[in-house]
Amino acid sequence: MKNSEKIIVNEVTTAGYELRRILKGLTLGELIAMIRNQLKMSQRVLAQRVGVPQSTISNLEKSKKQPNLATLKKVFQALFCDLLIIPVMDESIENLLLQQARKKAEKRVRYLRGSMNLEKQEPDAKFIEELIKNETEEIVRSSKLWENE
Repeated sequence: MKNSEKIIVNEVTTAGYELRRILKGLTLGELIAMIRNQLKMSQRVLAQRVGVPQSTISNLEKSKKQPNLATLKKVFQALFCDLLIIPVMDESIENLLLQQARKKAEKRVRYLRGSMNLEKQEPDAKFIEELIKNETEEIVRSSKLWENE
């Protein structure tokens, strides 16, 4: 990955975490109602601006209705907002890569242990862990991290 791409993904992820923290459980409907109320706009006026029945706005604000993306975009435009959709990573990319690599490494080492058991050569736990660590490092560097899951 290019360094500039890494920086962008990191900044988007950081912003996403911060937004998640700020919004902490606030629904999209509640946010729409807050913005509308601060603009001193009634549901009726917002509905007219969007071109939908007032009941649609009411249901949206109460989270009784899940709008499609086009409707959401119109609602936010009517509220003088841009609709921004960003992914928020569950974990850092580095952690996800290490977890995936370790999972693959453990699978490889399990296969090796099975072969060694057939030959009555059971390696000790420290040796196994060292093998897993080395395999994990090798897999992280490879481009086949997600293949053959």
